[in-house]
Amino acid sequence: MATTPGRALGSLLPTLLLGLTAGQPFISLTGPSQRTSPGDSVPFNCTAGPFNSQNFSRDFNVTWLKDSDEHPASAQRLVPDNGGNDFITSKAWVTLTRQDVSSEITCKVTHRALADPLKTTMNLSQVLRVVPTLKITTEPSGTHVHVQDRVNLTCHVLHFYPTHLRLTWMENRRMIQTLVSPQVTRNPDGTYSLEHTWQAEATLEEREFACWVVHDEQPPLKTNVALQARLHRQGKGQSVQPYKLQGPLQRSEPGTRIRLTYTSSGFSTHQVTVTWLKNKHELPNPQTSVQYSGHTYNVTSSVLVLLTDDDVFSHVVCHVEHKLMRFFQKTIGLDQYLRVPPTVTVSQSSTSSSLVAATCLVQRFYPQNVHLAWLEDCHTLKGTEQPTLKKNDDGSYTLENLLLVNASVQGPERVLTCMVEHEGQPPKRANLILSTAAHTAYKPIGSTGPEMPALIFVVFLLGLKVLLVMSFTVTYICRRWNL
Repeated sequence: MATTPGRALGSLLPTLLLGLTAGQPFISLTGPSQRTSPGDSVPFNCTAGPFNSQNFSRDFNVTWLKDSDEHPASAQRLVPDNGGNDFITSKAWVTLTRQDVSSEITCKVTHRALADPLKTTMNLSQVLRVVPTLKITTEPSGTHVHVQDRVNLTCHVLHFYPTHLRLTWMENRRMIQTLVSPQVTRNPDGTYSLEHTWQAEATLEEREFACWVVHDEQPPLKTNVALQARLHRQGKGQSVQPYKLQGPLQRSEPGTRIRLTYTSSGFSTHQVTVTWLKNKHELPNPQTSVQYSGHTYNVTSSVLVLLTDDDVFSHVVCHVEHKLMRFFQKTIGLDQYLRVPPTVTVSQSSTSSSLVAATCLVQRFYPQNVHLAWLEDCHTLKGTEQPTLKKNDDGSYTLENLLLVNASVQGPERVLTCMVEHEGQPPKRANLILSTAAHTAYKPIGSTGPEMPALIFVVFLLGLKVLLVMSFTVTYICRRWNL
C-alpha cells in the first residue's frame, strides 16, 4: 500500500493526541466544519494511531457504518509522522437526507495486534441543517371577518433542525414582535416545528402581516397574509364595492411628481370626503369627484406627490369619511415608487511595487439592486472581492468594490471603467487612468531603485507640456491684438 511523506500529519498530531496517553492508539472522527442541507454530499475523515512503524504490520481494516448498515468509503492508507509512527486514515462521503437528524456515522478500525477494535461514532445531526417551511393561517378565515373582529394569525414553522431560530411578526413591513428561541415541538423524524399566534383587529383598511424566521443564522425566510374586514352593507340590496388605490407602475427619481388615485363605489349618499396626508402633513389640491350612478354614488380622488431623496421611509395616508365618520384609511409606503440613482466614483492607491488597488464607490442609491462590472478596453475584469453593500441611515445603499491591477505592464495609458447598472436604467460609468508615473514614484520604506530619476523625468515632461501650452496661449493673444 502506498504511503505519503512524513509531514502529512505532523501539524495534526497535537490536536489528535490531546488528552491521550503517549503511545496509546486512539481513533478520531471529523466531519465538515459547517452545517449543510439535505441532498448535499459531505466528507467524514477517520484517523487511528499512533502505531509503531517497526512493529506494526499493515494487515488492518477500516469499516464504515451508517446506522447499522455498512457504508462505502475510500481505501484506507498509512500516513507516517516524524516520530517513527504510522496513522491509519480513511474518508467516507455521506449524502444527507432530512431523516438523518436521527442517524449516525461510525468508523471502526480492526487489527490483530489490537485487543479490541478502535471505534468512534458521530451523530449526523451535528452537520445537518433542515430549513423550515412557513405558512400563516387565520381564524376566523378571511372571508368571514367583519370590522373589529379579533383574528388569530398563526405562523406555522414546520420541520426544521437545529432548534435555534428567531421569529418576527411584521405589520405593513414594520416590526411588531420578535421572539428568540421560542418553544418548539419535536417531530417523529427528529426535526422540530412550532406555532406562534398573533391577534389582530380587522379593519376596512387592508393590512399585510408577515412572519419572518431567521434559522441558524441563515438568510431570513418569510410568509405573509393580507387582512381586511368585509365591507358592510349601505342599504337594501346595495353594498360598497372593493376599493382601488393605485400609483404609477414604474419607479421615478427624486424631483418627480407621482399621482396616487383612490376609487370606490356603492356609497348611499354624496357626503364623502377624501383627505391625503404625507408624513402627517395634508397634501394640497387633491382632485375628488363624487358621481351619482343609479341608486348609489361613486368616488374618485387623486393627488400629486413630489418625491424627494429622503422618501425611502415616507408614507402617504388616504383617509376617507362618509357621513362625517371614518370609512376607510390606508397607508402607502413611497419607497415602492422611488428610484434614487447612484453616484459612481473611482480611486486608486498603490499596494506594492507592482499592484494598484482600484476602488469603485457606488453611493446613495435605492432600491438595492445594482450590477457592477470593471472594464478595460471593452474586456470585463473580475474584482478581487464580493461587492460590500451597506445600508445608510436614510434607507439608501452604498456599495464598494476593489480591483487589484498589475500596473507594471508597459504600454500606453490604461483606462479602467467601473460600470454600474441600476433598476434597468442606462449604466453609469466612472473612468480611472492608471498612471505609470504615479506608480513609479511610489517607493516602499527600505526599497532601492530608479524611482527618483523616473520621477524627475516625469516632472520634466510635465514642465515641457506647460511651456508648450503657455507658448500657444501667448501666440494666440498676440494675433488677436494684431487684428
